[in-house]
Amino acid sequence: MLFELKRAHAALLSCLDELERLTRDPVPDRAKLADTRWRLSKASAERRRLIDAACDLLMISALASDRPNVRALREHNAEHVAASSSHISRWPIDQALADWDGYRAASVMVQKKMRDHILLEQRTLYPLLERAAA
Repeated sequence: MLFELKRAHAALLSCLDELERLTRDPVPDRAKLADTRWRLSKASAERRRLIDAACDLLMISALASDRPNVRALREHNAEHVAASSSHISRWPIDQALADWDGYRAASVMVQKKMRDHILLEQRTLYPLLERAAA
């Protein structure tokens, strides 16, 4: 599970890097933006699936002292999903293109939150999954 989660994090970070490059451009490229957002959404869904599975496993196998951290991560993940969904619904592709500067500013904030959340997942889950596999 740890290998798959690391791979999912790497894929998501790669998509975030591409979105960051695109949102630096003063003029949007509709096709590239749509493709990148689609790949980002797909990578994010796969990561969420793996995070849920990891949390389920760790709520059973982790030490009792580690379970509150897993529970807190799961709760934080739900908040993150809600915020991400709100961003996506606020910025459909046509709206992002129509207000490119506004989208770019909003996207930078969401990208930072996603990167911070991935770091939290890595710090919380990687050591626990390594112990569970040993």
